[in-house]
This record gives sequence, C-alpha cells and structure tokens, in this order.
Amino acid sequence: MNIYDLHKKINIVLDEEVRSYAANGRIRGGLGSMNVTLQSVPNNGWTNEGQIPQLLFDRSDPTVISSPNATTLIKFYSSLDPDDKSNFRIYLIAHLRKDSPYASVGYLIFFVLYRIGETVDAIQQARRALLGDTVHGYSNVLGVFSMIISREYLEIDSKTYEDIKLVLQGDSEYKFWLEQKINLALLKHLERDLNDVNPEVNTDRDKVIELWGKKFSNIEVPQLIKEIEDDFRDGDFSDTKFAACIGRIRVLLVEISKRIALSIAQSRSDTSVTENSDDHHFFQYLKDKRVINDHEWNILRSMYGLASDQGSHSSVSNREYARLIKNITYEMVLLFLSRHGI
Repeated sequence: MNIYDLHKKINIVLDEEVRSYAANGRIRGGLGSMNVTLQSVPNNGWTNEGQIPQLLFDRSDPTVISSPNATTLIKFYSSLDPDDKSNFRIYLIAHLRKDSPYASVGYLIFFVLYRIGETVDAIQQARRALLGDTVHGYSNVLGVFSMIISREYLEIDSKTYEDIKLVLQGDSEYKFWLEQKINLALLKHLERDLNDVNPEVNTDRDKVIELWGKKFSNIEVPQLIKEIEDDFRDGDFSDTKFAACIGRIRVLLVEISKRIALSIAQSRSDTSVTENSDDHHFFQYLKDKRVINDHEWNILRSMYGLASDQGSHSSVSNREYARLIKNITYEMVLLFLSRHGI
C-alpha cells in the first residue's frame, strides 16, 4: 500500500474520533468514542480523610476498555504487511504533537499504540511534543494511561513500567496518580510472582537437581527444570507459554523415569527396556522393579495424563494449573531419586 492511501485510511478514523470528541465535549472528562471517561479513573477526585485510595481494580482485565474507532485502527494494522505496519506506527506517533490536527484525540492514538505494543515510544513522544498543548491532548493521554494501568496492571510487563517511570520523571503534569499506580502495579507483579513460590517445594526442587547430578551425567533434567522455572519467572502466562510449560513438565516426568529405568536395566543386563521404549513402558518397568508401588504408579500415570491433556484445566487458570502439576512432579521425582538401590 502506498503511503498516501495508508495515511488516508488512518485519517478517516481519526477524523471520526475528532467529531466524536467534539460531540462529547459537553460531558466532563468525555473521551470521544472510548467507553471510559477521565472521571472513570480511580481516585481522580478527592479521598476521604483516613481512607487509602483504591488505585487499581480488583482484577486485571484487558477486555474492559474499548473504542470502536480504536478497534477499527487495530484491525487495519493487523491486515498490513511489515513495512506498512512500520509506516502505520510512525504516522500515529508523529501525530502526538501540539500542531497536529489530531492533537485533541491523542488519547485514542495513544490507546491504539499501546494495544500494538508501542507504549513507551508513545508516552515519550507525547511528553516531548504534546506537553503544553491547549486542547488537553497530553493530559488526556495521561488520563487514559492511568485508566489502562488501573484496569490492566498485569498486562503491562515490569520493564515497561520502569521505562515509563524514567520517561515521566520530573513531569509537571505527572498526575492521575500515575506514579503511585505504577508502583502499585509493580507490587502486584511481585505478589503474583511470589504466589508461585513454595519454600518447601523449592527445597525439594533443589534436592532433585542435587541428587540427579550425583547419580546421572545427563544434563537434560536440570535444563528442563531451569526452563520450567523460567516460564514462571517471566510473568506472562499465555496459552502458548502454558502449552510449552506443561510440555516440559511431561518431558521431565518421562526423562527421569526413563533414565532411572535404563540405569536399573543396565545394572542387571536387562534388555527388556531400551532407549526406544515408549513412555508408559518406563513407568511399568519402575513398578515391576519395585522402584514405585502400585499407588505411586497410578499417580505417575495420572500426572502424565494431566500434563498431556491441556483441555482438562478449564476450571482454573493456566498458571495455577501448571503450578499444581509442576509442584507435584518435583515431589514425585524426588521420591524416585531418593529410593535405595537406584
């Protein structure tokens, strides 16, 4: 698509937003086609004496804030090839300036840029080129960002928050409780990460790695455990990451069962189990050789099934489901490794 046509299509949407914003100008804090107003921002007003302001909503939810005009622009962006996407971003960012005909709808431009992953650049440009405007463009950008944090605080990663803090440092219009909200959002990230921390399980995880190093030269198990832990530390737990994490847990169960079974077989010159045996044959071998009893064998098979069936987690979140299987798996493999004669 040539640049002229790209800009023309973007302008169609922005022109409609300008009309919508003007029509809503009678409403205090109205933001055009957006389904929120500046009055929706938590604690934009006064707080009663002795009360602690509630700056964030109880649940981080990326589906609440919307705008039909923003949706149109985001859909248009998704239809473009890489070069046109780059030109799209450049054009929107360029209009976050005081002399732009779209300065008054900078809030919508910022919201779209946030949705397509350009939050830091958008804030940086708005502060540099929109600050001090006469149409409340910059203030509205900060107001929308404040609402985004209140509603979607866990959808923004910690590094982005830290980068935004640097951009806004010393800002004379640093309002809408942004500084406090960013700090509280970072606290929510920390609390969520610590929800995955169980000191007892972590101690057993470390024991697994220690015992494995003493008994086996295979490095795949420690590497799998590292990758699983990295998945949890990264914060975001999308469906893709969930599938990858659960897959690693299943591989961990199989790899440990396989190495223990092969070690026993080698010590007894037993050829009934080999590198090419299927997963369940290793489990059965451990049961037959009394490494695990009937109840433990049933648990092992059940855990393998849970880690193989991603559809069975529908009643809980991906992160909770993965954490449950991870923790039980560590306990199980420690039990296997601690058995005498292995």
